[in-house]
Amino acid sequence: MKISKITTQRKRKDRYNIFTEENSREEYTFSVDENVLVTYQLKKGKTLTKAELDEIMHADQHRKAFNDAIYYLTHSMRTEHQLRQYLIKKEYNESVVEEAIKKIKDYNYIDDEEFAKAFVRTKMNTTDKGPVVIREELYQKGIHFDLAEKALQQFSTEAQLQAAQSFIQKKGKQKKNESAAAMEQRIANSLVRKGFSLETALKAWENKIVEVSEEDEYRAVYAQGEKAKKKWKHKYSGRNLEMKIKEFLYRKGFPMFLIEKYLKETEMEDEENGEKI
Repeated sequence: MKISKITTQRKRKDRYNIFTEENSREEYTFSVDENVLVTYQLKKGKTLTKAELDEIMHADQHRKAFNDAIYYLTHSMRTEHQLRQYLIKKEYNESVVEEAIKKIKDYNYIDDEEFAKAFVRTKMNTTDKGPVVIREELYQKGIHFDLAEKALQQFSTEAQLQAAQSFIQKKGKQKKNESAAAMEQRIANSLVRKGFSLETALKAWENKIVEVSEEDEYRAVYAQGEKAKKKWKHKYSGRNLEMKIKEFLYRKGFPMFLIEKYLKETEMEDEENGEKI
């Protein structure tokens, strides 16, 4: 097999198309990286045996995988696992993938420990996620347990508490006709879903960053009580209706003294209107 022509690829100036001639017929045969071209001294008129061609193709696969890895890493920090999955998706065989990764690591282009530390810092500074969620995301990116735990040491207990309090300040708004207790439970559940421990969530709430006035809560009690009364007044009456409303409001998280206040005031209103709970 004799090389008849070498041309530069249109889109990849670092790769070359190799044409060979056999039986007076020229055709495209393979392409190689510039480094491989120089290493094997490929030029017009050079004759290649099948063994030499196989060796060249093998070398080019390694070079191409390495170049693809470099390209992938230029866009963002990656883990070893992410890089391996990327090269596998490119359909390189296992030995080529492992050789490329070894070379990348020799050049210190990937470092899972540094990646994990940078990832945790970024999540701490730019998101409202807690350590549980961040840890799971590190696992998904292929970071081993020990490196994940080491990186998460940056997210101290105090820092977690501050992050939880910041979340409460931004999101801790009472919904219409919601009790303070229900609001606390809702916010605590949100923080747990975000990756904070329940202990941290409750401690953040205890600092009373968000206050619900007694006046606001009574308005909520009144609205919910009227809703319950409308629902059940045709089915219950007297003491039974009162107990049903009281049970409903208590389950909603309202304090008993406000429930009793509501029942007493509405009883007087109903008596004035000729009705009675």
